[in-house]
Amino acid sequence: MKKGSTTKYRLNPKRPPKTDWRAFDAMSDDERHRAALSDPDAQPATAAQLARARRIPSVRDLRKKLRLTQAQFAARFHIPLGTVRDWEQGAHRPDKAAQVLLKVIAADPEAVARALEG
Repeated sequence: MKKGSTTKYRLNPKRPPKTDWRAFDAMSDDERHRAALSDPDAQPATAAQLARARRIPSVRDLRKKLRLTQAQFAARFHIPLGTVRDWEQGAHRPDKAAQVLLKVIAADPEAVARALEG
């Protein structure tokens, strides 16, 4: 690519560009799907791709299901409070070991709590 051939545009977060959604809203689901398929740069995921996708338990949903505050969840499962906050806010993703821990907590939170007590 030759120098100077890229156009740079800086968005102002206080004044985002206006989008006219009327044309999109007027489309049927089938028309939207066909439009998505016609864009070679943004193809929808296939069933095989979705099956291989890593699924990370939502920390917020898991915590709310257990009816715990962030501080209570962090203390009960020996996870730093800042880490729980970062996961929930999307600042960081749980690493592989943390993903396993979250899956085990989702499956049997009482067993994990008992194991961590001893």
